[in-house]
This record gives sequence, structure tokens and C-alpha cells, in this order.
Amino acid sequence: MHDSPAPLNQLTPPNQLTPPNQPTPQDSGIAHHAGLSGTWFVSPTPFTAAGAVDPAGLAEIVEATADWGVDGITVLGVMGEVTALSDDERDLVLRAVLAAAQGRLPIAVGCSSPSAPLTAQRIARAQQLGAAAVMVSAPTLLRDTDQIRGFFTAACGSAGVPVIVQDEPAATGVPMPVSALLAALDGSASSIVKLEDPPTPPKISRLLSERGGLTVFGGLGGVSAYAELRRGASGTMTGFAFPEILRALRIAVADGEHAHAAALFDRYLPYLSFEGQPVVGLGIRKEVLRRRGVIAHARTRALRPNLEEITLAELDDVLDRVGLKPERPVLSVASAGAWA
Repeated sequence: MHDSPAPLNQLTPPNQLTPPNQPTPQDSGIAHHAGLSGTWFVSPTPFTAAGAVDPAGLAEIVEATADWGVDGITVLGVMGEVTALSDDERDLVLRAVLAAAQGRLPIAVGCSSPSAPLTAQRIARAQQLGAAAVMVSAPTLLRDTDQIRGFFTAACGSAGVPVIVQDEPAATGVPMPVSALLAALDGSASSIVKLEDPPTPPKISRLLSERGGLTVFGGLGGVSAYAELRRGASGTMTGFAFPEILRALRIAVADGEHAHAAALFDRYLPYLSFEGQPVVGLGIRKEVLRRRGVIAHARTRALRPNLEEITLAELDDVLDRVGLKPERPVLSVASAGAWA
């Protein structure tokens, strides 16, 4: 039986931890960006009942994530339904989130596009509005990964903020081996990677063995978060609707409390897996955020209609099985149920 973890709201406060198992940066000529690590929440784009971008919902997301103790927020990623947003809507999301954050939380902005000049323009706009970092993936359906470095140099080489290289083959159609990821980092003068190419734990090991000092975020809804952190990830960057769980997991690993961390991860893995389903996962996350009082509507632009009744019933079941109540306050043992 695992050791019983402490209440989530009694763990070390955010922003006071050294990421676990971080190698000493090597003299690789690549800038190492301190401070971009920990538990980051990838924000959805909330919509009104009529389907418009909801700035008030974006402000509430910032407030909630600050309460949950996250270390930063990423907007305009895959979870933000970025491909379904117009340029004006992108700008609305950026301005609403950055105004609400007001320096309390760093904001990373997804700036990916198949065009290096367009990506560079998006980076410049994000920097202009006050972003702390930008996130860029490979251009969609690129077949020749030998072009990766050139693309990232053209798109990100003049970026005035840290660049997070996103490894997201499911969205881009571009598998990036470790060599291509390192080329992307070299082209963008970065040392930060967000890995979403499963299985992520062994890829983390390969990356860190090739180049010490990298900051590596896990993603994919946190379904491999425990193994990623044990392999040397600096944290997670995902839209999981209970980010304080991932924060508690990260803190436990950082403190060397591996039995504690394993118990925490095992406790919530059924829900992590349920929320992380392809296609319907975004709708599930939005529904849970709605139930937590963070957004007013669970509407997405991809699902027509939104979640089926049977999926909602399954959501109720898995939440009940793991003892999660989708309330706004930070989770504690009292609301999470008994520990295994």
C-alpha cells in the first residue's frame, strides 16, 4: 500500500521549487531560459452560448489557475481550438488573457503556422502584448525534417522572448526524432521543449542524454506525468481540468516522495485517461471547467452537438469512482476522498 499523500492544499507553495533531476546546463551555445518550468495550464478558448469568444470566461480562467497554484498559462494551443479562430479572435484571446494576468502569471502563446513569416509575425505580436514565451511546432505536413532547423531559424531566430519547441505529431503530421528536435532548438536558440509524441518518458531520457540542461515539459493530458517527472521532466504543460493534482504530483517528485507521488498519480489515473480521450477530450475538459464554475458554457467549435448524454453519464461515473468533485476551490483530501 502506498504512503498516504498530504492534502493538496498543504503542499509547498508554487514557484518555490527547483525542478526535479535537472542536469547542469552544458556549454552548447543554446540559451537556457530560467523560470519556465513547473505546472502550466493550457487554456481552452471559452465561447458564449452563441459561439463567440468569451473574454469574461478567459479572465475567469486566469483567476482560477492563479488560485490553483499553477506556474503559468499557455494560450492558443491545440486545446484553444486555435485552427478554428480568426486572426481577430486570436488577438482578442491574447489581449483578454494578458490583461487579466497583469504580471501575476507568465503567459506563453502558441504562434505556430505552416509559414515562417506568419509565425514570426505572431511571435512579434505576442511579445508586443506582453507574452513571457511563445510556443511553435513544426510546419504542418513537412516531409523533409532536414528543413526543420531552417524553418525555426526563419520563424523564431529573432524572437525577443523564450521559444518553446512543441513536439506534436498528432496535430502537425510531422514526427520529430531527437535529432530534429535538437535542430529546432538550435534554430530558435532555445532550450525548452514540450513533448507530445508518445511514449514521452523514453524520449525525455534520450533528449536529456543528448543535451543536458534542457527544460522539458510533458503534455498529453498528464497521462504519463509521473514517469515523465521521474525521467527528468521539469513539469507538465497540459489542459487537464484539475491542474492542482499535477502540481501536487510534481512537488512530491521534486521532494523525493516517490511513493506519495505514485499514490497520487494512481488515484487519479482513471480520470486522467478518461479526460485525455481523442476527439471528445476537449469537450470533457470544458464540461468539467464549467462544473468548476470557471467557464459559463462547455461549447466547442469541433463537436456538433457537444457531449452525448452517455459520455456525460460516464464522466459522472469516473468522477465518482476517483472521488473528484468538480468544484472551484483547490482540492483537498476532504474533497478527494480517502487515499489508497
